[in-house]
Amino acid sequence: MKPLHLVLFILSGIILITLSYFFVDRQVVWFLVRHHSTQFGLLKIFANDIVLALTVAIFIFYIYYALCLTRNKIGHVDKKLLLACNAVVIGSFLKDILKNLFGRYWASTFTCNNPSLLNNHVYGFNWLKSGGAYQSFPSGHTTFIVAFATSMWFLFPKLRWLWALLACLVMVGQIGMYYHFVSDVLGGIMLGMPVGFYSTYKLNA
Repeated sequence: MKPLHLVLFILSGIILITLSYFFVDRQVVWFLVRHHSTQFGLLKIFANDIVLALTVAIFIFYIYYALCLTRNKIGHVDKKLLLACNAVVIGSFLKDILKNLFGRYWASTFTCNNPSLLNNHVYGFNWLKSGGAYQSFPSGHTTFIVAFATSMWFLFPKLRWLWALLACLVMVGQIGMYYHFVSDVLGGIMLGMPVGFYSTYKLNA
């Protein structure tokens, strides 16, 4: 990704997030509430279980990789998987910083008795407001899965359909369960995609 392309990517993302914030986010949440989207069990699986399974897999992989280091037996695939795992970790670290910076209200109330659009009719940002009650933007699950999927897209191109599918399912689940606003998901894409790309950049340069 050339510097110009990165700048255009960021500017496009900012425009989309801004438009979503003013014209899409609340409308989508109220639409989903009217149609009781949370009653669909698959959406909850998409929203939570895919990322949970990958988190466990990454944790196990790091243990496996450490054992391989002690035996000096690291294969080419191991090195590729390490890059993907590192992309997830880096993305998660950056996501936490941004969440505390933006301090956004959540769409719904589900943690720390957080004020939300659905329960308290509040909407917007509380800049530099840390704590789980104000951490909707960007979506952490989206950052996680997009960083992972982008890395795997370049590392294992024959399975690109799978990486794209996993990312789409998680994002649909996050919105469908109104865990996040659309712009939160867009923010997760904006963060996760460059992290995933640059984590594998040297391997694909």
